[in-house]
Amino acid sequence: MLTLAEGIGEECLAAEWIGRLIVLGSRAERFVRDHPQRQLVVAASVPSREFAAALIGCGWVMSSTGPVLPDPVETLRTLVPGTPVRAINGHQIINGHFWALNESASPPRVQIDGSTWPVDRFTALAVLPEVETPLRAPRPQPGSVGRWARLDQNWDARLAAPAADLAIVGTTAWLKDDFDALLGHEGDRDSAPIHDLLLPDIGELGTWSTRIYTSSHLAEHLPLPEDLRAVILDGSAAIKYIQCIESSAVFCVIDRSVADETAAEILVQMRNSRGESVSLPQDLNWLAPAGVEALAFTVPL
Repeated sequence: MLTLAEGIGEECLAAEWIGRLIVLGSRAERFVRDHPQRQLVVAASVPSREFAAALIGCGWVMSSTGPVLPDPVETLRTLVPGTPVRAINGHQIINGHFWALNESASPPRVQIDGSTWPVDRFTALAVLPEVETPLRAPRPQPGSVGRWARLDQNWDARLAAPAADLAIVGTTAWLKDDFDALLGHEGDRDSAPIHDLLLPDIGELGTWSTRIYTSSHLAEHLPLPEDLRAVILDGSAAIKYIQCIESSAVFCVIDRSVADETAAEILVQMRNSRGESVSLPQDLNWLAPAGVEALAFTVPL
């Protein structure tokens, strides 16, 4: 049984729906890999929107294939001075510009901006498109849930070159609160913030994997980046833009505590006009937990 706690020292809630929503994101990621010509739409009606989008997003990230990176020294040998890089060691994420590699030293040393580092301290290194401001940040930990999903097997490579193929659209302030919650196993003290699994692009970060958009300003960002494979629309204000989303998977979180049928009507019309039904139990091997109603269908991409 998985648990949620609002912060360190807070009481942990163990509930079946926590793991089920994570599994929904994971099973959907696998489904779209096998159906590249169709867009999967999953609508989940929940008693409250709290944590639903964040947990589905965790499942998507956990199921995504991590990158395979060369040994850091091999990458550094190919770089020209001024190349933006992200390097990971046991404690930090370092974003900056590569300037020099000294292999005459033992161990070899690399200069990144104004600092010199032993290359053998780096567990992963990736080239970046750009680095606006050199930055060092603490290295997130996968926690017990991340190890359960085997993210720890290539965790540092994921931090260095995250997939960045997921976006969540909703009320940013509410999402931030959800991301701060601790996710773990019942009876296990090694919980990790949801933030460290999703790596949302909020604030100054050493790395990020999930784009966050505010529902009220989403129109300003359309069309969304083509490299997004999944978009989670959290609430009616976000779901009204579903016709503008072209990712492989779209998750729609409908809050039953709000007396607004608009989102449900949009989804039903979309399914009836263009959709082919998908069985959640048979095609995704997923059962909705108590209190959650869900349907799924595909439409042509």
